[in-house]
Amino acid sequence: MASATKAAANGKPPRQNPGPACQQCRIRKLRCDRQKPCGGCVDSGVSCHTDSTPPQRGPKRGHLKVLRSRIAALEQRMVEQDPGAGLFTPAASESQFNLDDNSISDSTAPPPPPSVMENSPPEEAGIVGLPLAAPPQLPPCGFIPGQSYVGPAGLPIPALTRADLDQLFFDRVNIFLPMIQQYRYFKRSRPAPTSPSHTCLQYAMWTIASALSSQFHHLRDALYHDTLERLGHSPAEDDASRLEHAQAWIIIAVYEFMQAPFQRAWISVGRAIRLVQLMRLNEIDKVADIEVDHGVFIEKEERRRTFWMAFCLDRCSCVLEGLSLTLNEQEIYTRLPSSEDVFQSGAPVTMPFLSEVLTETDPNIMSPFAESIIFTTLWGRSFIHQRQPAAEHVFSNASRDFCERQLWLDDILTRRIQKLQQDYVAASVKVDSMLLYTSMIAQTTALLLCKAAESIPPTTPSNHDLVSRYQRRAPAAAKEIVRLAQYLPHFSFFKIHPFTPIPLFLCRQFLFVLRGHDDSLADDLNVIGDALQELKGVNGLCQSRLDIDFSEVELPDLQESPEAIMDFFGNYMAT
Repeated sequence: MASATKAAANGKPPRQNPGPACQQCRIRKLRCDRQKPCGGCVDSGVSCHTDSTPPQRGPKRGHLKVLRSRIAALEQRMVEQDPGAGLFTPAASESQFNLDDNSISDSTAPPPPPSVMENSPPEEAGIVGLPLAAPPQLPPCGFIPGQSYVGPAGLPIPALTRADLDQLFFDRVNIFLPMIQQYRYFKRSRPAPTSPSHTCLQYAMWTIASALSSQFHHLRDALYHDTLERLGHSPAEDDASRLEHAQAWIIIAVYEFMQAPFQRAWISVGRAIRLVQLMRLNEIDKVADIEVDHGVFIEKEERRRTFWMAFCLDRCSCVLEGLSLTLNEQEIYTRLPSSEDVFQSGAPVTMPFLSEVLTETDPNIMSPFAESIIFTTLWGRSFIHQRQPAAEHVFSNASRDFCERQLWLDDILTRRIQKLQQDYVAASVKVDSMLLYTSMIAQTTALLLCKAAESIPPTTPSNHDLVSRYQRRAPAAAKEIVRLAQYLPHFSFFKIHPFTPIPLFLCRQFLFVLRGHDDSLADDLNVIGDALQELKGVNGLCQSRLDIDFSEVELPDLQESPEAIMDFFGNYMAT
């Protein structure tokens, strides 16, 4: 209209007739001649209709303000939380950000900052040495009894996130916690809702899986606290629920060894052991089975593996801190676990008892998990053997068979180490973190026997020769641990056995003893130190161990007193 008026004022005919264009020309985006009917509609043979109501132009009042507030809220949220976590559904996110058009004033407020959990270990950014900002810790999950799969801020955990965490557990955690049969677990997880005890187990699995994942790492504290809440509210009235509770406490204990102080992990280990004892899992095979089908074998094998995991946790934690062992090896009537392939396939096999394996003159090699149990048992026996003279001295009941027991343990350990090295070559150790950890524990047991050699009675025949023999063997065992530590770069940080720092630390102690008398040990110390430093980002066991500094220790003169190495080594093994 303005152009037509301007053209009339200039004395020129307008380019188009006044008035609105018809609806058909608007839709087809054609120039309308404003006739009744217009030429375009006549040519097309359609009805020409003109809407005299002028169309509304531009956005509605306040609409741009709403859009800006939504964008600001989303940007703030993306900065404060990992956008790839996949924890929130679109509907949940929209309700969380309050993006309803009827609530414009509320949508402009940024979301509250997440709270930071206490005792949070360093993030994996420290692993690669990059100054990355640590992802924020999410608030506690707000556990509500009877409600399942609730994540941080009370939002539901989507099915895809749960599936991701399940797969992470079986890909990364099951390597060193092989006590859950995958098919049986997924079958029990299908019903909705699951039983309270199974939900506890799921949350425990998701907790440790998130701790070993860069994508879900920031969820670990929230899932951990929710797991503890659920374990506290979930009843354990039958063996099935007690088994899942025991498995959950074992998983939580391993998580706490990696992420929390030792005392907290020790308490969780004790809870798992009490449940194992209550179910008498140490007597699973006390009565021989005549015939075992597929389902019964899987169930019993899972119970066996749960017991042996509790057994290994008991040995590792007690020996590490010099505490008394809880489970009595003399009362075990449970067979060793089968191989992982057999366990997952469910094909029934009969495995030997631990006592049978330790008395074999020609040992047969078994799966890495079974071998780790055997060497952990020898580690525990050597620990008890080393402490026995002190206890006998208190009760004035000195034993004369100390040297015989020392040689008997040494003979068993030597034969099994030789068999392990023959059947599992270096190429196998480089691809199996459980096998690498087992090989390190074997050499750590040798170091502990060398420490125990200082208690051989002076009246023992050939005492000097025995002590000299162990003085030569201890450096060889330490060198072997250094060699095995060089295989760690073959593994992802997330797939290394969580107790690997234990043999590394004990080896580091011994190398500090000898560093002033052997220049070549400086490189070995660097290898162990670098390995512990790299694992520090994902494993809390390295934290307190790396803080111990031996650089100011005054070493004994080994040239004047060769026996002093055993005394010095004995003092620092108990640090």
